[in-house]
Amino acid sequence: MEREQIESIIAQYKRKSSQERRYGPDKCDFFEQVADFIEDNIDEYFDDSYETEDEILFDVKEVFQEVDEFYDDEDLINNLF
Repeated sequence: MEREQIESIIAQYKRKSSQERRYGPDKCDFFEQVADFIEDNIDEYFDDSYETEDEILFDVKEVFQEVDEFYDDEDLINNLF
């Protein structure tokens, strides 16, 4: 994907994260996390192996799922995550 396309995805999710009345606080937090993660890892996604938004989002969801599996609820409660 082109850098501008990835930046557009980031902007889209940041915009969604500010629409709490529409999506609710939990979903908005998730959107913000997605935008931040993509922004922090933009160089990884600025690669020929990612051709669509869906491919990037699939990767982000996989990473989030791996983190969720690594940390249990007790870790989350104790703010270790």
